[in-house]
Amino acid sequence: MPPIKAPPLECFPAYPASWYLLCESRELKTAPLTKRLLGRDLVAFRTASGKIAAMDAHCSHLGADLGCGKVLGESIQCPFHNWRYDLDGRCVEIPGAGSVPSFARQRCYPVQERHGYVFFFNGSEPLFALPFFFDADPEGFVAARPFRYVADCTWFMNSAHAFDTQHFAAVHDRELVAPPEVDCPAPFARRNRYRARVVGRTALDRCLQKVAGPMVSISITTWGGTFVLVTGAFDRVHSRFIIATRPLEDGTTLCEGIVFAPKGTHALARMFEPVGLWVRRLFTHGYLADETRRLRSTEYRPLSLGANDRDMIEFFQWVVSLPQNHHESAGVEAAVS
Repeated sequence: MPPIKAPPLECFPAYPASWYLLCESRELKTAPLTKRLLGRDLVAFRTASGKIAAMDAHCSHLGADLGCGKVLGESIQCPFHNWRYDLDGRCVEIPGAGSVPSFARQRCYPVQERHGYVFFFNGSEPLFALPFFFDADPEGFVAARPFRYVADCTWFMNSAHAFDTQHFAAVHDRELVAPPEVDCPAPFARRNRYRARVVGRTALDRCLQKVAGPMVSISITTWGGTFVLVTGAFDRVHSRFIIATRPLEDGTTLCEGIVFAPKGTHALARMFEPVGLWVRRLFTHGYLADETRRLRSTEYRPLSLGANDRDMIEFFQWVVSLPQNHHESAGVEAAVS
């Protein structure tokens, strides 16, 4: 194969147009919630009818934090001067004013609620639907509480691990039994599939070998560069989890993992669902936390990448080619769930 070059560092967006985990649904029960995400403050709230909205947190009047305000019906009220904004960010009321100025509008983000979590898309409209596993219906699964860790690298270096064949053996103690298969099964999605033998000698790996089996078929699909879905088919166990990654302002990457299990079809199975989720979460978090402990201060060095890094280079080329549907500086589009 002819040599290929990795793209320059400046080609990577700081905050890609993709889906991100905003919060847990339970966090929006009683009041608005402000969080700092992707270099800005966002406020999320649930209206009286149960709809969820996410928008820039600072009021377009004098910048007060809307998260300190309150929800009134289908709108949110600023705590400073009681300006009210509806679900699409339009200011619908200014006490004592005869009209609403054109600048009185908040930038909004598409949101979707699933499995007790709220996700938002970084852009004026979603470029792709909130992903789930190709062979599964979201309604047939339950989700565990999230686990979190911070990868000491940029978002694109973190996501590139899925296409770094050499590191599977060096870091994860997995011995590939055949070359990996890389493809793009959908727009905005890049997937790596491989079969491997679990050869690690940690307590978790030894337990995994006995309980699940020594062989596993892995599928890792990265959507938009940041939203990762992983399936692991062992001889006796099938695991599924997502890693919703988020670039942090210091150049590292927050990784939030959610493990899934099939819904129980009868009362006894449903009774044991929490235990099954806890066990799956324990193994998944342990596996990924081990990588985080072993890898510190990894950097993107395009001139250092060579023939053995071809799958990674092709991933980098793919991710910088993705459209970036960010908000324009003028004008704001509606985005509600």
